[in-house]
Amino acid sequence: MSLGKVAARGAGTVMAGQLARVILQVASVAILTRLIDPTDYGLFTAGMLLVGFGEVFRDFGLSTAAIQAKSLTNAQRDTLFWMNVALGATFSAAMALLAPLAAWWFGAPELTNLARLLGLVFLLNGAVAQYRASLNRTLRFNALVLSDLGANLVGVVVAVSMAATGWSYWSLVGQSLAGGVALLAFTGLQAGWLPGLPRRGTGVRSMVRYGAALVASQLVSYLNNNFDNMVIGTRMGLEPLGLYSRAYQLLMRTVNQFRVPTTTVALPVLSRLEGQDRNDAFVLAGQKALGYAIVPLIAVAGACAVPIVAIFTGPKFQAIATPFAILAIASAFQTVAYVGYWVYLARGLTKHLLTYSLIGLAGRAMGILIGSNWGIVGVAIGFAVSEALLWPISIWWLSRYTPMPVRSLYAGASRVLGVAAVAGGAGYLAVSAAVGLPSIVQLIIGVVVVAAGYLAAAIVPAFRRDYQEVHSFARLALPSRSRGGER
Repeated sequence: MSLGKVAARGAGTVMAGQLARVILQVASVAILTRLIDPTDYGLFTAGMLLVGFGEVFRDFGLSTAAIQAKSLTNAQRDTLFWMNVALGATFSAAMALLAPLAAWWFGAPELTNLARLLGLVFLLNGAVAQYRASLNRTLRFNALVLSDLGANLVGVVVAVSMAATGWSYWSLVGQSLAGGVALLAFTGLQAGWLPGLPRRGTGVRSMVRYGAALVASQLVSYLNNNFDNMVIGTRMGLEPLGLYSRAYQLLMRTVNQFRVPTTTVALPVLSRLEGQDRNDAFVLAGQKALGYAIVPLIAVAGACAVPIVAIFTGPKFQAIATPFAILAIASAFQTVAYVGYWVYLARGLTKHLLTYSLIGLAGRAMGILIGSNWGIVGVAIGFAVSEALLWPISIWWLSRYTPMPVRSLYAGASRVLGVAAVAGGAGYLAVSAAVGLPSIVQLIIGVVVVAAGYLAAAIVPAFRRDYQEVHSFARLALPSRSRGGER
């Protein structure tokens, strides 16, 4: 099977799995937001801010280094495994010690014990890191998807069961820990190996250097992804943080369920491609596949924010409809720029990724800080404006250090964003005109109008060519069948 077909099949597998995860996530949000108060969500979000910060250093970029490496021996794999476990145990202990300080900072004594228990996530993630890297490196996407989906299902079942019996924010902690244990079990079984003892002289020093360079970028990426939550939690309190975090999870994390795992396919494939023409072709095809698979869903989300929030969160969270719609705009800009991240990792440009990440952080921080003067809606607006300004800069910055089809990427992104703006705008007007009808009817109207907008765009030859290319890529993702059955 050609590498292109492997990539397409992998993308199809990953997307199918992520669709199942999104359905599961949205269902869990719909249930849990009716059982847990916004303040409790805010408390859990504050704890996860600490976990996310520690995760940057806990992995030390070693799983990505293992995937990206041209060759990896069993001895190197085993050594990396124990390094990840040791780092995870260290951060679990550090979390236990620093939990009282975090509770003081947020003015929430309950955060002490919550943070200490959440610290066990570091140890679980450390143990699973190289198992996931092993499956990823060998292009075993089915095993990755099944492990992730099974772990998510376990976590959701535990969370809903606990929340229904009155455990409030502890149910969210239970979800994280149960899902982590299940992921370690499922992934370890799929990988089919047990780690040997670590040894000196296995040649992991270059991987550690690669990971160390990546850690700084991951730290900045963490700040980019969580600065809004930090500002809201510090300036506004736990209830606004709980509200904003639900809007963010329902929109941004749902989109990320589709967008982020594409790196699982893109990184090993780009690392193996030879020749600039093949690299450029894959990057352009990837941008179109992401743009026309994910951005239409974002357009629907923005157009139908009010009925979506009403259906999936219940009466306690109605205030998040406006920030939800604004975050959809930010997510669309992030999606068209995402292919640049693949290139940074595949070509080993982690130092340049760090520099650009600092530029992006400065822009986002400025927008969020200014917007925070107008509450969580202002934060969402500041975030969206900064993303709109940063996406063209991101492509230009990358082209300074490695050959990139800049004009083609700009043109492709402009088409993706343009049709989304027109179709999404029409959907928003249609939903607004349907005020008073049941939420589910408003949602159906919005979906139909946005879909009609995308179909109408096929009249334009450039869009028609894009659709045909995406359709061809999608066909590659489907299993081939001969007369004798599947090959």
